Amino acid sequence: MQSFTNFFFHYFRPEYRTAIAFLIAIGFNFYAIPVILRIARAKRLFDVPDDRKLHKSSTPTLGGLGIYATIVIVSLTLINTCGMNGGGFSSNLSALPTIIAGFTLIFFIGMKDDLLDISAKKKLIAEIVALLILIVIGDVRLNNMQGMFGIHQLSYYVSLLLSLFAGIVIINAFNLIDGIDGLASSIAMLGSLVFGSYFISINEWEYAVLSFTILGAIIPFFLYNAFGKTNKIFMGDTGSLILGFAMTVLVFRFNELNALTYIKPHFVAGPAFSFAVVFIPMFDTLRVFTVRVYRGGSPFKADRRHIHHILLDLGFSHLRSTLILVIFNVAIIAYAYYFNSLGNSTIVFSLVFFGVAMSVLAMLILRNRLMRLKTQLEETSKPV
Repeated sequence: MQSFTNFFFHYFRPEYRTAIAFLIAIGFNFYAIPVILRIARAKRLFDVPDDRKLHKSSTPTLGGLGIYATIVIVSLTLINTCGMNGGGFSSNLSALPTIIAGFTLIFFIGMKDDLLDISAKKKLIAEIVALLILIVIGDVRLNNMQGMFGIHQLSYYVSLLLSLFAGIVIINAFNLIDGIDGLASSIAMLGSLVFGSYFISINEWEYAVLSFTILGAIIPFFLYNAFGKTNKIFMGDTGSLILGFAMTVLVFRFNELNALTYIKPHFVAGPAFSFAVVFIPMFDTLRVFTVRVYRGGSPFKADRRHIHHILLDLGFSHLRSTLILVIFNVAIIAYAYYFNSLGNSTIVFSLVFFGVAMSVLAMLILRNRLMRLKTQLEETSKPV
């Protein structure tokens, strides 16, 4: 019995649990998705296409259920919450109950929206409550701007308000970017991988386990969503809101730790780097809201101004559009990493400049193409 206990605790070390959590999460959601598809078909729980939607056939939209269940079950099983690790000590994630509570609240409001539709106001209230649980009770928040715009340590109430605002923006940015196959899930996978790798590098093992659990939960969904034909599935608002909440947790913890300058590696421009990791959804949401307000409309009224819509109008497929945006996001992360010494403000302004330049270029190409098509139609319609 003692030898079994020694064997168990040896392989329950944090570095092993990170890999185990990743593999179990992949396997669990690969098992869960076919079950969810059967239930969705039996109960006719489909996303039916309409004038606004890009898909052509009714598609099950409960992919977020598998992501949620996988993250919660694997996290509660494998993440250490009390600091004990087989007779020794390791890092711990004491905020896990509040993280799971936030996930659960987000899950239920997203599921209700997918099945019944709810108002944006009710969704926002649920997001605020979930974030307050994380920020106030879990004490997972942004507490230091690390020199951005000359600001360093934040008072508690400023930290609370800033964290609440940032969380709402991140959650809804992922919700809004979920317009084509694989995009929201790809950006979330990229974020989980980057932050998870950082947590491993500084021996923050429990958050590393959480990051790779999230990554493992998303991979099966991505494959079904991006490459599925008869077994295609969407994540729905349930999934996109959960991914936004997950990225909020990782962004907050990354910045909390990076504010401790004795932790190595240390990013001089930590907030700017975390902005780069989730750049595509964040910038696209900011750009679309700005354009809508500038043109006298509501920032929340849906339209086809998102960057993925522009790429589709240029003739790219869903997968190629996703690939283009993910590659651009990787380039943005690489820039923020290698030029980190420039500081937060410089990097943020330059990232916004890159985003504006990318958007303007895409719009100019689209406008030029539409003008050519118009000219060709006029020429073919002339009498011979």
